[in-house]
Amino acid sequence: MVEYRPFPEDRKAEFHRLANYAFSPEDGQFDPEEVDERPSLEQPRGLFRDDEPLVICAHRDFDLRIRGVDRDVAGLSVVASAPEHRRQGYTKRLLAESLAEYRENGTAFSVLWPFEYSFYRKYGWGTVSQYVYVKTPPEQLAFVADADATRDAPGTFVELDADDFAATEPVLDAMAEQYDFTLDWTQDWWERLILQTWNDGPFVYGWERDGELRGIVRYTFSDSGEDRVLEVSNVAFADETAWLNLLRFCRNHDSQVSEVRIRAPPDVELLDRVDDPRAITCEQRTGPMFRLVDVAVAFERLSPTVASDEEGRVDLVVSDPLVDWNDGRFAVEARDGTVSVDRTDLKAESAKATETVPTVEVGIGTLSQLYAGYHGVDEAERLGDLKVTEGSSDAARSTLGALCPPRRTHLREGF
Repeated sequence: MVEYRPFPEDRKAEFHRLANYAFSPEDGQFDPEEVDERPSLEQPRGLFRDDEPLVICAHRDFDLRIRGVDRDVAGLSVVASAPEHRRQGYTKRLLAESLAEYRENGTAFSVLWPFEYSFYRKYGWGTVSQYVYVKTPPEQLAFVADADATRDAPGTFVELDADDFAATEPVLDAMAEQYDFTLDWTQDWWERLILQTWNDGPFVYGWERDGELRGIVRYTFSDSGEDRVLEVSNVAFADETAWLNLLRFCRNHDSQVSEVRIRAPPDVELLDRVDDPRAITCEQRTGPMFRLVDVAVAFERLSPTVASDEEGRVDLVVSDPLVDWNDGRFAVEARDGTVSVDRTDLKAESAKATETVPTVEVGIGTLSQLYAGYHGVDEAERLGDLKVTEGSSDAARSTLGALCPPRRTHLREGF
């Protein structure tokens, strides 16, 4: 009998052995002595046949800023199996069971970093943010020394530790005002996943102005052939001045490294600022994927973000390849600042009613992107599988566009 359940705490080494084989096989056989015995921030899960794990994953709960509100999100990671159990449908069931657990716990959203976008797309997750991967010689960042923002507000660079968590909150709040999908750090997150990780020992510095932390940069050093590289994996800033000063901090490593690489927000402007734009690359890359766990609950939770004078109804005919509670017709209505959702029976819906109600047909992945603000209605039609039924186009687009206008998104953290 195959059963989904928590992975036993006393079998942590076995869990990590399976994860290591899937994601770091070049490291060879996993050494059980390397298991981190500290309490984990993740909840390991597995699909078992009797006592044998067929496929594993990890759940991690956190809050993300979605449509201007911090919302409970389920992070999904470490989806892995031994080669003898692959291509037998076990991963699909594990994903469905995970969604069922999230739903039972009242969590309406799931996010993950994919090993392969097409794999998770077929199960209903959609790309939800991008970032710019910058590669530059440090001398190309010399422009920041002459910028008004750095010349007039030099501030101070300070190394950060566990006791500095409270000081990070204004920086994170400012990032959340700029970008949806900003993660709301906790003390545990700060200590375990920013200051330390399982596979590297990062440096974390901040930029202070007038005694207040305004920017944070997390980085490591790596070797690229004979050259050393400064790798910035996380950068957060309260404003443009803080961003430029963090670039100045990276530039100040010109005696140590030949290249600086930065995972930067998707809308940063560097090519028009450096002396030689051909000397650097700014590569647009896709970030994590996002999924509505429960369509009805997710749309009802839009209520705090809907204007009180917004009124309208649109019927969503949703297809979901993984869970049946999202597969069907949903009457979504905005009125008096609240959103209500009714699940309707497609067979019982009269032809006359169907013709008179603005109706949209959409897959769960495209709908998730629309909900997140990554795509607007027009993009969801052009790039996704959203289809507005004939005769209801203007009303359907208007209502759905008012409920889910585009937002700037940027999720920086891996998990």
